[in-house]
Amino acid sequence: MAEAIAIRNALLQAVDLNITHIWLRSDSQVLIGALSSGRHPIELYGMLSDISTISLFSFISCSFSFIKRECNGLANLHAKACLHSGPNHCNT
Repeated sequence: MAEAIAIRNALLQAVDLNITHIWLRSDSQVLIGALSSGRHPIELYGMLSDISTISLFSFISCSFSFIKRECNGLANLHAKACLHSGPNHCNT
């Protein structure tokens, strides 16, 4: 859930900054797989639906890729901070 919140918040901030092309990477294979396939697990359905809608309608291009956790340390810390502070209190 923390990674999904971080991705949604990053997309919303990119929209605010008028970014039109974005490539987001996550160390969550399950999340990247769900976003890539369009199959949203019930526990993440609302969040993944938000991410899909934002990525589809707000960007010329939007990509999601898996990255190993050891290469993604700072983003992982940020995602955990978002989880603890709540989705409405975390800016990317």
